[in-house]
Amino acid sequence: MRKLKKTSQFIINAKREDVYSVFMDPMKLAVCIPGCKKIRGISPTQYEALVEVKVQFVPIKIQARGELKEAIENERIVVEMTGKPVGLAGSFSNTLTVTLQSDGSNKTKVDYELDLKMTGKLAAIGDLIMKGSSSKNSTEFVKNVQELFQHS
Repeated sequence: MRKLKKTSQFIINAKREDVYSVFMDPMKLAVCIPGCKKIRGISPTQYEALVEVKVQFVPIKIQARGELKEAIENERIVVEMTGKPVGLAGSFSNTLTVTLQSDGSNKTKVDYELDLKMTGKLAAIGDLIMKGSSSKNSTEFVKNVQELFQHS
């Protein structure tokens, strides 16, 4: 098993309650997630998704299931995800914690922590996924969220 932890923060040019609203809606958030091919709600707090990530130009499809574990309105969201890569041995589980703070009249500071555990072949390439595509995907995600608020 391989364990990885990532923390980061960024600013979104939108009010905290608007950012919270988007982060609480998997269907709205899915369009911002790089590689998200499909998402469907199972219940008000659960969803399934198909995500494709590229590791050194090799696409890996991942079937994931997410569940909202904690929500403090306009402040904090905790989501647990589990999943398996399609056609590759292994699995993953992660806990994503997002904290929102107002940063000016129309800006929100987003702090997040990702605590990821991987097994099997997925664990063997986990460092490549996290180092190679994680920074690029994080940057693209932030850009996509910013664009979402510019067009709303």
